[in-house]
Amino acid sequence: MYKFATLLKDLPTLHEYRMSATGYAVWLVWSGELTEAIPSTFRDFGGVEINADRNQAVWYFWSRDVFQAAARLQIWANLNELPVFIQIMPTNLMIGFQREMSLSIASELYSQQAMSPGVFEVWVHPKVRPDVENMPGIQLEKVDRQITGMASASWSRLSGDPRIGFRPTLGWYFILRPLGNPLDKRFIEGWPRFFAAVEQIVKRLKLKFILHDNHMIFELENYKTLEIWCREILSLLARAKDCDDCAYWPSVMAAVEKAGFQFNEDLPRKVPLDWDKMAPDFPHMSYRSAFLLGSRFLIKDVSYSFERNKLTDWCYVLLADEQGEQDRGTLAVTLPVALLVGSGRPCFYCGQRTHEEAQCPSRRLVDLNPAPWRELAGLDLAHISAGLGELGEALREDPAQALGTVLTGQGLAQSLLAAVFEINAPAQLRAAPLVMRSLGKELPSGFFKLAPPQDSPHAKTLGALVAGDAAVAEGLAKQGALRAPRDFGFRTLLGFLALERGDLERAVEFWHEAEQVGDTPTHFAYHKYLQGRALEVQGRFDQAMTLYRDAHKLCPRWIDPLYRQAVSMVKMGFTEHAVGLVDQLVDDDPNMFNRVLIDPEMERGYVQLLGVLYGRWMQAQAVAKESAEKLRQLQEEIDDWFGQGHDFGHKARRQIEELLKLAGVENFVAFRRLSQGRMQLEKEMRQMIETETRDLTRQAESIRDRLRRIHEDISWFPFPKALRDFNRDFNFCVTKLNWVRQQHFTVAKNFRLSHEYFRQVDETLGRLGHRLVTLKIVRDATLFILLLGKSFMWLEIVGLGLALVAMPASVFVAEHWGVEWLSRAIEGQRWNLQKGLVVVLSVAAFVFALLRTALVFEKKKAKFFEERIELGRKLAQEQAAQSARGGARGGARGGQAGRSGGARPRSGSRR
Repeated sequence: MYKFATLLKDLPTLHEYRMSATGYAVWLVWSGELTEAIPSTFRDFGGVEINADRNQAVWYFWSRDVFQAAARLQIWANLNELPVFIQIMPTNLMIGFQREMSLSIASELYSQQAMSPGVFEVWVHPKVRPDVENMPGIQLEKVDRQITGMASASWSRLSGDPRIGFRPTLGWYFILRPLGNPLDKRFIEGWPRFFAAVEQIVKRLKLKFILHDNHMIFELENYKTLEIWCREILSLLARAKDCDDCAYWPSVMAAVEKAGFQFNEDLPRKVPLDWDKMAPDFPHMSYRSAFLLGSRFLIKDVSYSFERNKLTDWCYVLLADEQGEQDRGTLAVTLPVALLVGSGRPCFYCGQRTHEEAQCPSRRLVDLNPAPWRELAGLDLAHISAGLGELGEALREDPAQALGTVLTGQGLAQSLLAAVFEINAPAQLRAAPLVMRSLGKELPSGFFKLAPPQDSPHAKTLGALVAGDAAVAEGLAKQGALRAPRDFGFRTLLGFLALERGDLERAVEFWHEAEQVGDTPTHFAYHKYLQGRALEVQGRFDQAMTLYRDAHKLCPRWIDPLYRQAVSMVKMGFTEHAVGLVDQLVDDDPNMFNRVLIDPEMERGYVQLLGVLYGRWMQAQAVAKESAEKLRQLQEEIDDWFGQGHDFGHKARRQIEELLKLAGVENFVAFRRLSQGRMQLEKEMRQMIETETRDLTRQAESIRDRLRRIHEDISWFPFPKALRDFNRDFNFCVTKLNWVRQQHFTVAKNFRLSHEYFRQVDETLGRLGHRLVTLKIVRDATLFILLLGKSFMWLEIVGLGLALVAMPASVFVAEHWGVEWLSRAIEGQRWNLQKGLVVVLSVAAFVFALLRTALVFEKKKAKFFEERIELGRKLAQEQAAQSARGGARGGARGGQAGRSGGARPRSGSRR
């Protein structure tokens, strides 16, 4: 027994559904192997297989063609053995938001059971009998017996008249329309080549076609032809895009159901499609037609209306096997329908079609705000997608009214909507006063170098414009323009006033006049941008792109004109040509990736762009994962190179912690910041190592000089045994310095230890310096005493000699001149006078020696140490030469001589 419930229980339960349609369910039960003729016939007549199990299946048909299909099979079964049981019953098809299908079946039919059939039979439920009774060539015969397991109903058996040729009413006209200006040189070269490639497929499939006004129209008679054609054209486009030399030209295309249309040249004008909004290079068709193609094709929504609850609404398809990678990349983000609704001209300020410029919420915004981009950069792609869904729900009821409410609220939806309004911020009213106050010569820096607001003569006019008092604002602007004919600001505001009146042509004229009286590239580029935007919203994309290119040439660092060029190309349908610009923009500013994701004005080429961005995403994600691993390794390398106490090490560790936080964010901007931050940190590390290496070399030379001076200052200290601690510290410094000199700084351990040793040596040299002060005092005092003693000794000897000669000479002179009393006095006090003279001369000698020593001390000290230093250098050179000749390790340490217990500064001889 085969249970109908087995097929139905596997279908999804849809509490809410997106689309629904009344039609016919077909329960199919067969014995043995099912011939391919049955599913092929069902598809040709518009059937869709809903579910299948062992020897049974359930199909759905949209139209009464199901009865013709059954009649055709019944006639074929008369000539061929066909053990199949078919039951046709009423049903309601429900399609969920992910395009999943389910059937609504009456409860009495749900529990049916059927035996394995032996012959071909078609049973028709009484509720659908009126739909078939008037069809020519089909007869219904009441089933007069009750079969166990079947629902209790007045079933009828269907049979077909073999004289009637049952053919499906389902068929399509396919329209292919090339994009671009037929007079353009690229169109003249590109479209004929691509048409030739398409024509080969059409002729191979034996399709008759009409070529009129560059529209190619041909007929697809059945499902199989539609499926083959869609596969052929999509494969041709895929090959052409991957091959530089292949023929390719962007085109829009649609498969229109035949019902209600004629195969003639007027068909493209009668089809209810806005050809200027269709995504190029994908076959457009109704959901009903797309579902017929089955799982071999993927279905994408066409966002031209807010509500899509009918199977006759439009969608487009792409190959599941060839576009699988692209599709997985595009599934992450879906633009909310509420941002795409509307049939009017796009708003100049924000691009929305639900309102005019005078009602745009952007008019209430003040200053440029980069905060939404920073917030988006910190969100996972899944959160952005969820936020867009939340935004769509918030705008669902009344998009025009809800925009302002959401924009002034809080939460993720508000952040996303704020980012949407930031996309075209330079064209909004809030940018105008910034340009009028700008002191910068180029954009975008000109938006931020501003004069004080109180100095602006346009504030009152702009205030009236923002407040909606157009009459007052226009009067003030005209008076200002007459009063200051060289002031571009008033003409700029007159342009916005004309814009909000709907007079775009007049607005362009005002902005052109303002451009001519501007002073800097900021003024010129800004007004070209405004003119380009006005042409863009009118659909004059070629002229708009020319102005955008001129604006970018004037301000090469301003990327907004480049972005508008890319948007204009996408709006024209030339998405493939815009890919290069998008890549350049993403390279210049990673935030452009998020901008493309949420920009409603990119709708026409959204699928293709997401395919391109998906490749960038995967590449950036892989690089980011690699960068995260390298950052963890870099953290260990920094510890090896710089240890724990180095300033750069502390700074680098903090940067690594911040960068590794980005590793958990699934966002393209985070990926780029992580990889760029890692590369920048590696660069800074290399530069720091090179700088520190040079500093270490200079520091080593400085330490050697300090040690040399210390050695020179202490080497002649007269009491060497008192220098035990001093020698220990000195030898420590020499040992560490010699170790550093023998190492390679390209090794992290050597680099880090050199820093540590130099730190220790610097501390030790500080201690030596303090000790050296005392030692210098002792040394200089000793030398001073020695020099003083030498001078005093020679003066004392001279004085004593004079003292010995002075007494006899005095007696001789007294006697010679007859001064007897003097002679007797000297003779009587001879020894007392002698002792007194010696004392006086000794004191005089000491005083004179002291004065003389003080006067010549520095000069003699310098000469003395210069001689000893030179002698030490010669001795060091001799020791080095002996070491080189003998192969023994010699220490030419600035004249230092080895002593027992360790090397120490050599003491010189005292004079």
